[in-house]
Amino acid sequence: MRLIYVTHRVGQYDPQVGATNPDPGAITIRESQGQISFLFAFLTLASAVALARVVPNAHTTAGRVVGAVGFGVLLVVFLVGWIVAIRRSGRLEITQGAIKYMKGNGQVSTLSRQQGNRLRWAKELRGRIWKLGLAIDGTDAVMVLGIFSRRAVQQACLARGWRFR
Repeated sequence: MRLIYVTHRVGQYDPQVGATNPDPGAITIRESQGQISFLFAFLTLASAVALARVVPNAHTTAGRVVGAVGFGVLLVVFLVGWIVAIRRSGRLEITQGAIKYMKGNGQVSTLSRQQGNRLRWAKELRGRIWKLGLAIDGTDAVMVLGIFSRRAVQQACLARGWRFR
C-alpha cells in the first residue's frame, strides 16, 4: 500500500462558483444574497399561505387535493430554487487589466482593458426583461450582470483604475 502526501496545491477550487484560481490582486464581489433571498422568501411565503388557505376552504375533496398538490409542488420548487440560487451565486472579479463575471453555472464573461478603460452602465433587453449591464464606452459589447450592488461594483472598478462616463 502506498501513501501519497500532497505538499503543494496548485489551484484553489471555489465550490460556490465552480471556478479555480481567483486572481489574488482582484477585488471580488459576490451577488447580493439578500436580494435573492428576499425574492424567494416572498414566493415561498405566498405559496405557503395559499396552501394553508386552499386546503381547509375548498368545497370539495377534489378541490382540496388539487390545491394541496398544486401549491405543495410550488412550495417545493421555490425552496429548491432558493437553495440552488444561493449555492450557485456568481461573482465579479475586478483587476486592473480585466473585469470577469463568473456565473454559478461556470460561464465567464470578460471585459478587457485593451478595449478601453472607460465604463458605462447599459441596459440590455433579454426577452421581455431589461437587465443591467456593464460596457466599455465606444463598444457594443455589454456584460450583463446578475444581482450585484451597483455602488459596490462602481467603487471596486474605480479602485482598480477603471473610469466611468
